[in-house]
Amino acid sequence: MNREKTGLSAHSLNIFRECERCFYLQVKHNISRPRGPMPSIATGIDSLIKEYFEYFRKKGKLPPFLEKEIKDGKLMTNLKKTYYYEIKNNKNYYLWGHLDEVIQLPNELYIPLDHKTRASLPTGEPHDAYKFQLSIYSLLLTKENNGNEVEFGYLIYYYPEKELIDYNSNEIKNIINFSFEVKKVDLDINKTKQIIEDAIRCLKSDKLPKTGENCEYCKWIEKTKIYYIENSIKEEKNEKVEIKIVEKENEEYKETLF
Repeated sequence: MNREKTGLSAHSLNIFRECERCFYLQVKHNISRPRGPMPSIATGIDSLIKEYFEYFRKKGKLPPFLEKEIKDGKLMTNLKKTYYYEIKNNKNYYLWGHLDEVIQLPNELYIPLDHKTRASLPTGEPHDAYKFQLSIYSLLLTKENNGNEVEFGYLIYYYPEKELIDYNSNEIKNIINFSFEVKKVDLDINKTKQIIEDAIRCLKSDKLPKTGENCEYCKWIEKTKIYYIENSIKEEKNEKVEIKIVEKENEEYKETLF
């Protein structure tokens, strides 16, 4: 992909949905939100899940636990590391992303699937950020779907199952057990496209956009800037005053030498 173009991902666009200013600073000025250490256990579980899926990809079928959930589907044979999507009417921008998995249906449609590890089974509708992420992944599969935009995707939640714990076991592998739930998620592709257009319009502006109403990062800056900015100004003024006093004392001392 041309480096002169600007790439947008599901992650960066979800930031736009949260806070236009944080998005603008990250994409246009390469100033990202501060990040803490990533929990390595989630990364380890994700790697194991993907290795498990790769094992069944080579066999040309779905993992057994998915066969009843997604009938007649199979794992995409050649899953690429990165997918791209050219944005019409905005040739200087494109979408990109790493898909967890893709399901190939008998009608030759390719459906995005995403793995989510959670502390417990979520209730109700999937989080809007998850839906939006799948919508972006659907657009990334437009080429594979011969120009069609698939309006649904799959989420698989993996979570520790307390009912499966064997407290009397001498082996840890029998103590920590995971269960799963597959959710078919309807996607609003037109709404996603509008968000992409709004994000690009934001980036084209030379004006710093407004902060997100619930952006914790911008709220922190607003609350603490008095300590960082105003105190710095005071310290600078004090330093200048001290320098002038020292200079004056030096001048007076020189006068006493003659």
